[in-house]
Amino acid sequence: MTSAMDPFRYTDAAYVLGALDDADRRAFEAHLETCPDCHSRVAEARASVDLLAGLTIADVAEPEPMPDTLLPGLLRAARRERNRRRGLIGGLAAVAAASAAALIVVVAPDGGGPVSPAAQAFHKVVATSPVSATAQLVSRAWGTQITLHCHYAKQLESYLAYNLVVVDAADTQTSAGSWSLAPGGETNFVSGTSVPLNQISRLEITKPDGTPILELNA
Repeated sequence: MTSAMDPFRYTDAAYVLGALDDADRRAFEAHLETCPDCHSRVAEARASVDLLAGLTIADVAEPEPMPDTLLPGLLRAARRERNRRRGLIGGLAAVAAASAAALIVVVAPDGGGPVSPAAQAFHKVVATSPVSATAQLVSRAWGTQITLHCHYAKQLESYLAYNLVVVDAADTQTSAGSWSLAPGGETNFVSGTSVPLNQISRLEITKPDGTPILELNA
């Protein structure tokens, strides 16, 4: 009979996914013969795996990878997840999404993908600034992907640091990362924000002290 101290209480998912070694698998299978609760959980886990096995590319919405600037927030959200079965299904769905993304790369013909939006040019807040930049904003399920191209008009003697700031419709500012312009004067920077594209008021490129030098009205 299963109790709160059942050592196999959370073993069903690993068993269904084939993650147990031989000794643990045999021990769990022997336990299943006497534990209807674990037997029921195994059946539920198998049903979830069978359901996800039928996913196609069309079933997976926007499998593009999220930028590194969103990762800390996602990890904190994952730690707050207390439902073990939802965690199992979410993990399998992520695997399916990654597989679908890989398949798209393989089978999509050249030029057959969606047309990317044109890059937009920042205007100078400080007229004497030697920095210029363009940004391409793409709406994603998790927010907005931002691809930045930054140019320094003069040959650099050392790295110069800059920040990208997203300002939403409520005038709330959110950092979207920072980068340095290397000697040679150009860099590409891919970032993102959880703010939806239609809620972005403007983008700002600032110095490390927060002083804006470039601005783009979205």
